[in-house]
Amino acid sequence: MYVRVAPGEPLVLAPRLDARLGEIGAEAEVFLYFNRNINPFVFSVAGYEAVPTRDGSPEATEYFYQRLDNERGDASTYLKRLSADEAKEIVAARVADTVNEFLPGGGELVVGVSGGGDSNALLYGLSLLHERDVTVHPVMLTGIPDWDSGVPRAQRLCDSYGLKLRVVEEREVQEVLGMYDSDAALLDRFERYFPGDDFEFLGTLLIRLVLTAEARSRGAQSICTGLNLEDVVCEAMFRVANGLKPAGIPQRQVGDVGLLFPLWLCPKRIIDGCFPTLSLDNYEARYPGFSLGRNLYYSVVYNMQSSFPGFVETFAQGLSQASRQDPVDYHFDDQLGFHVERFVPFPLRRRFEAMLGRSSTR
Repeated sequence: MYVRVAPGEPLVLAPRLDARLGEIGAEAEVFLYFNRNINPFVFSVAGYEAVPTRDGSPEATEYFYQRLDNERGDASTYLKRLSADEAKEIVAARVADTVNEFLPGGGELVVGVSGGGDSNALLYGLSLLHERDVTVHPVMLTGIPDWDSGVPRAQRLCDSYGLKLRVVEEREVQEVLGMYDSDAALLDRFERYFPGDDFEFLGTLLIRLVLTAEARSRGAQSICTGLNLEDVVCEAMFRVANGLKPAGIPQRQVGDVGLLFPLWLCPKRIIDGCFPTLSLDNYEARYPGFSLGRNLYYSVVYNMQSSFPGFVETFAQGLSQASRQDPVDYHFDDQLGFHVERFVPFPLRRRFEAMLGRSSTR
């Protein structure tokens, strides 16, 4: 920022971003030059056209869309209000596209559900794939409060689709993980050996292991979870920032089982609009985890969505292409008992084994 404090005076460099314009001087002129001739107001969402819901419903979720015109060098922004039915249509179309591409012949599909907005919308989209000959097997883990509280919601939803929900009790979750030597609750042991860490990191592993075990018992080749647009982009950004290539989006092969993310192009706002009441119940029951690193990447992605509508979707599609061209290779770790991408350092390995109640690595 440059300032001319009075008419006829030369421009001087003024580090005054912490001041209000009125504090600089009533007679001053302020000049702002954007780096590399960028005009940040081209993509501003301050001016937009609001598009109502198709049925005129007053209860709706909202999402910004932007149409870019390179010839004129401008962008048109639209605030689309989406009724629950419109949100469901968008999600169902994305789910169908992904399943049709990665499960062209149909088959058995083991689905992780939680009773939250993502898995509820995922089940809805999968329930419409009647002509695809896809058999859906919903599975839900228990053992921590927000998982347990979601069972009635997930049960009601599965019943409405004629699906039989398999609820995996905590003891079975522990056995799949290899935790045989302790009667203590898994959450308690995690907080003891990993104080201050977010349980959701371990929860992601637990879900994959339990779904994989269920798939093998049924002879299924694929499992899927409700990772949404923001989830997959955050994961990819974290990996790239730490020198790793993006993991497979929306599908990755882990051993003999494929892991699929049918919601990978569905924004969270639209997903929550499918079942707003169920989504609210899930938010209110969530386990209070506050990982600063995790928070950082989600904050970046949500800010990108707010400032540059549509870019996150484009970014996700590019990450998907990159991940398919150079897929991550997972190998089975005999000591841990599951597939990993990289060697787990010995200090972390010992702490993990101690959490499981093992005196040493197998």
